[in-house]
Amino acid sequence: MPSLFTKFFAATALCALSALSEDPMMLDDACLLGDDACGLELLQRRAGVARTAGVAEDAPDTSPGVSGCVEGVLSGDWLNQDALGFITVNVRLHVYPPGPDSDYCDSINADLIMPSYLGAPVRYNATFLDPVANSTYKVKYYTPLATPPYYHEGTFDLATETLTEDLGMLNGETPLPPIAGASTSILTLKRVSR
Repeated sequence: MPSLFTKFFAATALCALSALSEDPMMLDDACLLGDDACGLELLQRRAGVARTAGVAEDAPDTSPGVSGCVEGVLSGDWLNQDALGFITVNVRLHVYPPGPDSDYCDSINADLIMPSYLGAPVRYNATFLDPVANSTYKVKYYTPLATPPYYHEGTFDLATETLTEDLGMLNGETPLPPIAGASTSILTLKRVSR
């Protein structure tokens, strides 16, 4: 049976969520930490407000996130078996959780880990961009340590718990040459743990 505090907090959260229709950009703590559906709902509403306010569609949402960082929904380990069509080549993505005291977040750190013979892990800053469909969001994988820094884009589908990354496009506009022997340029990662 829920305590009086829990009931009060739930009622307060419902009131805060109903206020989203008035100004979703002003709410920083409308959702509980770990409430992925609530966080993504707030992200969708903020993206809609940003679009109607004339913000470019490819601009990342840099407003303060739900419980510090809406990208936190990506935290955990992801796996693409037989990556890019190569049998037995497994690529992992480890997405670090946001810090417990994060008041502001416009990206979250992640490491792309491939077999050692393909190279060292790659450090990313992953950022949500605008929603693409009902439960699908664009994701930007920025590589700040590269010279020069670059990014790839992909998607996150909440319904299927799937992340993609298009290694065939650089900085959202430059097509890259096909990877020799690969059947695709898209990594398709499924969540294996939170």
